[in-house]
Amino acid sequence: MASIPAEQLRSLLAAKRLGEAEELVERGAAHPDRARWLREAGLLALKSGEPRLAAEWLGRAAGLSPRDPEPRHERGLALLELGEVGLAARAQAEALALDPEHTGARAQRAAALEALGDDEGAARELAALLTRIGPQPALHARLDGLREAARRATHLSLLGAPAARVEQSPAVSAAFARAAQRPPGLAFRAPFADLEAIPDGHGRVRRLTLVFDSMDASLARTDLSYGGTTEDEHGRRVPLDEFTAAATVFLAQGLGIDAQRARRLLRFLLTPECGLGPLPFAHARVGWVIDESPRSSRRYGLFVEEGRFPAAAT
Repeated sequence: MASIPAEQLRSLLAAKRLGEAEELVERGAAHPDRARWLREAGLLALKSGEPRLAAEWLGRAAGLSPRDPEPRHERGLALLELGEVGLAARAQAEALALDPEHTGARAQRAAALEALGDDEGAARELAALLTRIGPQPALHARLDGLREAARRATHLSLLGAPAARVEQSPAVSAAFARAAQRPPGLAFRAPFADLEAIPDGHGRVRRLTLVFDSMDASLARTDLSYGGTTEDEHGRRVPLDEFTAAATVFLAQGLGIDAQRARRLLRFLLTPECGLGPLPFAHARVGWVIDESPRSSRRYGLFVEEGRFPAAAT
């Protein structure tokens, strides 16, 4: 079987003639061994510093190779370079579903889950890796650190905390005021959203929901409550939009993780591949809320709740 013209593709990628590179790969995609062609192209793109093209071509190769873990693992590497941490973790899970002994996929999934904020999931993957490869002092030290971080997140999380703690949390105090009681929950209202905390029978929070009046409107408005910033295309620090700021703080406080990792989690939740959830995340589950009550137009929001799934493809 003929291979992709590697030198020609490498030269096009190095010269940033990406349109021509895509045309070259598309011409070869009609080749009888399309999966091999696309995988070779994806690996060249990855080595050439073009993770977007690499993720696209390796994803197509994976679709043509339903039993091969390698293009899924390699696509995960490209997605991690793109900053798509949640999608990278999912790609490595797909590789592991085909080959549970794939040490590279397991190591990369642990790294992606840690970057996403799921220290408990990362520790679980790293422990499984060490079971397969044997003692590694540096990795054992990292495992201890992950387990300690997971314990700290559980302690900081609003889930499992006394319900009275919700009102003093930054997620509520920066923008929300106590609303009419909705037994057994605690309800809070901001000019742009509703937040509700549902306690269990012992008065500890088991579920939090944040529902926006209009997600589109909040995405279009600048945040005036939480103070988060991001970098624009010119490298300047600019305020976050209202939705991203509120959702980031909600996930950070609800799950006990830092804001940077909460923002990565939010980015994953916004991808079509993620769906509505619920998704497993450490000691909790995370997903989308759709409010279709007759008194209002359809509203969207997020939830976090206590509960565990078996190990799953986050």
